[in-house]
Amino acid sequence: MTAHAPWLQRKDWATGRVASNARANLRTAWTFTVLWNLVSAPILVFIPRELARKPIAAIGFIFPVAGVGLLAWALLLTLRWRRFGPASFELTPLPAVPGGILNGTIRTKLERPSLTQPFVVSVRLSCLQRTVSRGSESRDVRETILWREEQDVPADRIAFTPMGTSIPVRFSLPPDALETTTIDQGAGILWSLDANAQLPGVDLCEEFDIPVYRGADAVPSTSAPVIPLATVRSEPVTPDRLAQAGIEIRRTPDGAEYRFRASRNQSFSIGVTAFTLLWTGAIWLQWYLGFPWFFVVVTALVDLLLLVVLSDLWFGSTTVITSPGSIRRRHSLFGMGGWRTIAASEIAALKLHISMQTTGRAGTPYYEIRAMLKSGRRCALGDGIRNKRQAEWLLEQMQKESFFT
Repeated sequence: MTAHAPWLQRKDWATGRVASNARANLRTAWTFTVLWNLVSAPILVFIPRELARKPIAAIGFIFPVAGVGLLAWALLLTLRWRRFGPASFELTPLPAVPGGILNGTIRTKLERPSLTQPFVVSVRLSCLQRTVSRGSESRDVRETILWREEQDVPADRIAFTPMGTSIPVRFSLPPDALETTTIDQGAGILWSLDANAQLPGVDLCEEFDIPVYRGADAVPSTSAPVIPLATVRSEPVTPDRLAQAGIEIRRTPDGAEYRFRASRNQSFSIGVTAFTLLWTGAIWLQWYLGFPWFFVVVTALVDLLLLVVLSDLWFGSTTVITSPGSIRRRHSLFGMGGWRTIAASEIAALKLHISMQTTGRAGTPYYEIRAMLKSGRRCALGDGIRNKRQAEWLLEQMQKESFFT
């Protein structure tokens, strides 16, 4: 039976009550923390002996410092587990089907909010591509966000009872959604449902692996109620909100102008800056320790690429002008850059694409509006858009104003 219904291979999926990953994450955190600190603890004994002879040995203190950070992380997960306990997601139908509706309820423990401290639970459904690289002594897992939808569930939509808290969830899946191809920790496509809320003390942060299968004979769950679409709330897209996000819109004699300002995503840019500084420091360390020139040159070339990306994040801007029958686009760096005109007849489609993201499944995707040309080429009409609703609104406006649709 499992050959035709692979979701039945997981016990919690088969029952329609998906267990949170909190327990597994807690075990992993403590296992990794203990092993790391056991391995790095001797450094505190041997490094001080070497400092007088080799000051560069002080770099070794990075490892026990990282161990302290890991310990803080494991303690945070422990406090979160003690506060919220084992959470679950009851879904219907089972499994979720591309083009269908993912409907269900998150069961956890939350205190009823006070009138002075209301909260909102942010729920995200993500399709992820997991890749696994195995080295001689390590296993590197990377999860790339392929698709994401978000919704906010305010406290007045949440049921608080003595038995626990019920958070309603309802998402529409796209017809071309990819189906789940991995049900363990291997490489493949997986779907993740995350629920987060900022609360006094420890924040709520739960994640669930969701089964999505094409052509499945979905059956309703016996426990999860049907949730109305009214639970979905999102802020309306307005020019003022876009301006706050660094995207300016104005009418000109040539058409509607969209200007994507430089330095729009400062938190992301700061993260890339910090990584670039560390990478640049690695070049100096290789040179100081006498590494072969080949390694120094390769590291320097990657550093040069990082500097180009960093310059574009801080100083690059894009201006797009849409008018009947054509789109004009100019990307400038340090104020320099030329215009390009694309006729509507050259465009096969305008689409959204996730061009970059912060680390992991809980990371933030940044969207890019792309003109897919009939020649097979593509042209970015604005990127680094953090809010999906704003990206969809901008895409729709560009399509209408260029008469592309």
